[in-house]
Amino acid sequence: MISTVTLNPAIDKTIYVSKLAPNDTNRILRVETDAGGKGINCSRMLHRLGLDTTALALLGGKTGEFIKAVLTKEGITIDYIETDKPTRTCTAVEETGGVPPTTLNERGGPIEHRELVALLEKVKDISRRSSYVVFGGSVPPGINQDVYKVLVEIASAGGAKTVLDADGEALATGLKARPFMIKPNRDEVERLLDTEFESMADVARAALTIEERGIELVVISLGKQGAVACYKSMIYYATPPNVKPISSIGSGDSLIAGMLSVLDCGGGIEDALRAGCAAGAATAMSNGADIGTKEDVDKLISEVKIMRVEPAPV
Repeated sequence: MISTVTLNPAIDKTIYVSKLAPNDTNRILRVETDAGGKGINCSRMLHRLGLDTTALALLGGKTGEFIKAVLTKEGITIDYIETDKPTRTCTAVEETGGVPPTTLNERGGPIEHRELVALLEKVKDISRRSSYVVFGGSVPPGINQDVYKVLVEIASAGGAKTVLDADGEALATGLKARPFMIKPNRDEVERLLDTEFESMADVARAALTIEERGIELVVISLGKQGAVACYKSMIYYATPPNVKPISSIGSGDSLIAGMLSVLDCGGGIEDALRAGCAAGAATAMSNGADIGTKEDVDKLISEVKIMRVEPAPV
């Protein structure tokens, strides 16, 4: 089983307009609402790919009930801590012209200490029953930014391989626990290393630098440019299928799910990258916060190109 943990889940609400007009009245074309949060998105794709998964999250209020209902309807096992504060809503305004969406993300929380303690106990339990535990997303108020370090240590002690997808201080401190895999995007790695990339070679060197901190598998997602991975000091460039993206929401989470669907069955890194990029592209083709289908993943996987660089650049 592959488990996911989402500290700050959300209802993802996507509002479609012809063109956003600030400081004026906007006519809405349609609205789509879905369950969201990095771990939840990952579990949804894992389930669609046929894997056994449990989504663990902090959930509260009517918005939390909505997320439970979505996952239950899809047949996904959900475990949760009931919070006093309602689960947040994140709103994206999408224009028909194809420009990046305008996003308005609520902070979530605050989370009570007793709620966090209960979550830590559940992570201790699920890690004993999981081959992988995926941690991802922002940290809500009430929880220290070093929480991922603690969670990775707990899950690793339980025997699970850990995956971390976070940003800022939460990522920096989480790395100290040496998760098996991390999957930041380009901007997040630039912030982590306090640098700016000018070429793909810079991205590759960054992946090597992070690997030296004791991370076995480093994957840096690059949106429509694909991904760069570092595994056993080898660099892999993955070029994704040429698809028309509709929404990027959940693509990175789907990439993780696609990779784990292969790694969990003993597959190699190149096949894992193919499956990951295909899953990310399938989700990019979907509307709003929806997740791609297995049928689309299967169609796209042969279109992913992998190039291995040996020896890795320094």
